[in-house]
Amino acid sequence: MELYEVEKTVLKQNILLVGCGDIGIALGSQLIEQGANVWGLRRDPSQLPAGFQGVAADVCDPQSLSVLKGVSKKVNFDSVVITLTPGQFTDEAYQRVYVNGLANLLAALAEQSPHIFYISSTSVYHQTDGGWVDEESPANPTSFSGRRLLEAEQLLAQSKFGIEGSSTVIRFAGIYGPGRHRLIQQVRQGKGCAKQPELYTNRIHRDDCVGFLLYLIHQKNKQTLEKLYIGVDSTPVTMWDLKQWLAEELGVDQKTLAEEVVTRRNSKRCSNKRMLAAGYEMRYGDYRDGYRAVIVLE
Repeated sequence: MELYEVEKTVLKQNILLVGCGDIGIALGSQLIEQGANVWGLRRDPSQLPAGFQGVAADVCDPQSLSVLKGVSKKVNFDSVVITLTPGQFTDEAYQRVYVNGLANLLAALAEQSPHIFYISSTSVYHQTDGGWVDEESPANPTSFSGRRLLEAEQLLAQSKFGIEGSSTVIRFAGIYGPGRHRLIQQVRQGKGCAKQPELYTNRIHRDDCVGFLLYLIHQKNKQTLEKLYIGVDSTPVTMWDLKQWLAEELGVDQKTLAEEVVTRRNSKRCSNKRMLAAGYEMRYGDYRDGYRAVIVLE
């Protein structure tokens, strides 16, 4: 079953995927099935699945990105999807990959005119009161990760792609799915959380991350895309309620869950109204359906 059902016409696009991890490979595989020409940029492209055209480069090394100029002489990219992942959770790594890496990439693509899709995170929001936030809400991140991601978003907005209206940022939150079992593992290990204060979490299944990106790529020539979307499901939930529900689904005694100390203090409910208004139909609009699908596959 395809992640996103599209009309039977072949997708005639040349697409560059920068960062070919879980989401990038799943997206690229879908695009190839639909007839697109897909290039995958990563430090070592030798392990990319069949159908990908590998580009060996590192966004942190401007010289290595010169290979894109050679590709550009032969190919005009219609879309570029950027899903970067720092190897370490440090301010230095986030600066190097998200900010400097994006700057290097935008410079290497200066002679091209694709639509840029940049994957960011709802960690750019600072709100702690459990209220609703959307794309118009202020973002004043207090964490280094949020600050660097917002800095990268601003860099893109100030580039020729942002100025010309050919860039879209998607802020995903709480991605789970195949191979992303962190909360499931915590519950099985007896790690719960305190009921108070209420800390809301926002979730989205990996397949809906891929599905929404695929949908936007199809729609970019059919409708005017927004510069920013929040990518979450339709059911924000407190971490307490989520872990209690997971315990019940997993057959773990809820009473045995220890109230682990939580250092995170951000708490907000992210709205996906703009995402749905674009016409995307979620595969897993509720965390219950999404996690059940993950548990079944374990």
